[in-house]
Amino acid sequence: MRLDTVFLDIDNTLLDFRKGALQSIRDGFEAFGLTYTDDVGEAFFRINNALWRQIEAGSLTRERLHEIRWNTIFADRGITADGPAFEAAFRRGINENAVPVDGARELLDFLKTGFRVFAASNADFAQQEYRLNKAGLLPYFDGLFVSDRIGAPKPSRAFFETCIRLANTPAERILMIGDSPAADIAGAAACGLATCLYAPDGFVPADGIRPDLTVSSLVEIKNCLSGGRFFV
Repeated sequence: MRLDTVFLDIDNTLLDFRKGALQSIRDGFEAFGLTYTDDVGEAFFRINNALWRQIEAGSLTRERLHEIRWNTIFADRGITADGPAFEAAFRRGINENAVPVDGARELLDFLKTGFRVFAASNADFAQQEYRLNKAGLLPYFDGLFVSDRIGAPKPSRAFFETCIRLANTPAERILMIGDSPAADIAGAAACGLATCLYAPDGFVPADGIRPDLTVSSLVEIKNCLSGGRFFV
């Protein structure tokens, strides 16, 4: 059956979360009169990634993450500051620092010639809609499937089954593209979707996680779809 629908992750797949987050952190430190050092950025990604793994496992909510994230990071770095206030400023900064990943627009230009395109994201709907619009990418999408509106996070079956239903397309006609082996690939594959892992830094195979395709650049996805690799 021919694929005709694509689900796309947003952060670190279409929008460069790392660049946007670092700029938001620097801006926040300046506004709060704090001294930024590279170890703060490193602590953010280490702690943030661990917290999101808890969300994916169902042991933490996004709301709780927003409550504890920056207090946890400040404690880790020995910084005295108001974590919830900084969290609010950080999230405002993330909205404004929406930087497309290299090749994102080229991939979307191609996909819109023959596919319906939906976002599939673990985040806040309003935030993701704003960021995609800020980056000039929102017009490419036929719809946004975001966990706070879906009522369940990736990689849960409830998330993907709801997305499939809303797309009104059989699972075997959908390709999921994302950067997370657990949230994007394992979750989608469990519901019968074809999967493509975007892994610019390489992919270390994990037990039970086998993407149908692994790429190091978004342009490779365009080339594979153009060449019929995903057509069966």
